[in-house]
Amino acid sequence: MNPAPELFELSSGALRVVYSSVPWDSAVFGFHVAQIVELELRGELDAADADAAPFEDWCRRTSARLVSCRLPHDRLRETGWLESRGFRFIEMVYRPRLERLQERADAAGAIVVGRVGADDLPAVERIAETVFTTSRFRLDPHLDPVLSDRRYRHWARTSLADPTRQVLKAELDNALVGFFIVEERADGSAYWHLTAIAPGHQGRGVGRAVWQAMLERHRRAGLQAVETTVSAHNLPVLSLYGRLGFRFAAADITLHRAAFA
Repeated sequence: MNPAPELFELSSGALRVVYSSVPWDSAVFGFHVAQIVELELRGELDAADADAAPFEDWCRRTSARLVSCRLPHDRLRETGWLESRGFRFIEMVYRPRLERLQERADAAGAIVVGRVGADDLPAVERIAETVFTTSRFRLDPHLDPVLSDRRYRHWARTSLADPTRQVLKAELDNALVGFFIVEERADGSAYWHLTAIAPGHQGRGVGRAVWQAMLERHRRAGLQAVETTVSAHNLPVLSLYGRLGFRFAAADITLHRAAFA
């Protein structure tokens, strides 16, 4: 389990910023990755620019080559301020959520869901490093796509040892066709951190059968709701969530500032 990173807070009359390093991405990418966790503009933009100096000094001292920030889509003032400081829009994300899971009955059909074991890990890693083509790290033109593929492979591998998560495999006719990384929360919901179907099984109706099998597994476990995060670029998966009855809250946007000069 990855320890929570240290948070730093800058608070003034014009600005509040909470920021941190992202140690797991830094380790995978080989350079310092940081994030803005919370951002609030409280005053005039000129004053906010001046008050941001400690944050910018920290970025320079730590050689932060990539800084990300995710905001609600309607935080236009904060978005514009970030853009004036070199951040660029990368993606929009939605958070599909399905409630009242106990009222559903999703037939698993031929899909068998089980825990990923050590013997399954190479196949899971091959899927992970291949399918996440709409991730924000793939969409950012400043980043080598190899870094994104490496990140998701690393995520799948380390999740196997994380006591807060389950890495589940979906099998069809004894062949591994996909995997999910799942966190069961104390409020009776499940959060899907990663969902993936192997490239050779995409576009053939397998995805819907896998999603239904996962939902049925959660229902039988007594869970009440399921939530996840999906890039707006991933149109086929967004359509699948809609057909399965998920509802979509207001979107968030992700901005990156990359410094590779």
